[in-house]
Amino acid sequence: MKIVRKIEIIHPEHSNGVNIVYLLGYGGSIWHSRRHLNVLKNEGYTLCVMDFRDVLKNRDPQDLLTVMDEVDAVLQERKLILPNTIIVGVSMGGLIGFNMIKRHQSLNKLLVITGGNMALIPKSYKQKWPVNYAELEKMWEGVNIYTPMGAVTGKYITMVLPSRDRMIDPNEVSDELDKLAVHNSVKVIRPKGGHFRTIITETVLRPKKSLHLITELAQR
Repeated sequence: MKIVRKIEIIHPEHSNGVNIVYLLGYGGSIWHSRRHLNVLKNEGYTLCVMDFRDVLKNRDPQDLLTVMDEVDAVLQERKLILPNTIIVGVSMGGLIGFNMIKRHQSLNKLLVITGGNMALIPKSYKQKWPVNYAELEKMWEGVNIYTPMGAVTGKYITMVLPSRDRMIDPNEVSDELDKLAVHNSVKVIRPKGGHFRTIITETVLRPKKSLHLITELAQR
């Protein structure tokens, strides 16, 4: 595959019958989240974990669209498009998770650890793209959480959204989640700190912190 760098399947000693598709963030490697993955494994979850090559560094806007199709192909090949599958997405992995629940009605459980509109990436990246910003935003419209009212229905979405963040606009994401709440069950957790602190806290320093959120989703 072009963008998916590594796929790891982790089987628990005693399965609880629930699958987790765990999607790493931009530049993240599977080993970065090993403590979090071990906690989930010990709770009986079967894990399909993916990390990705540096999408933005390729200077090709098509790569963000390609990664969605590649993850979709993995889910279909592994027969993970099921109601008992929970998607856990870290940062960019959260965007991919939103795209997957848009594509498949039977995927209805999503936990996002940070994330937002990729078309609103920091200003420092704007000069790196071979297309102008308006074209980039239009090209990426379908891969962001921003969606027409009612396009996503019957979903259970939990988002750990930083109170302050240089990478995304928390208020803008919250506004979109408020819209999604009309047709879905949406829960927003507001930890202190920014984008990277939230990722490190949830996946490295306190890997059991989000366990109750995943348990709640599993019970849906």
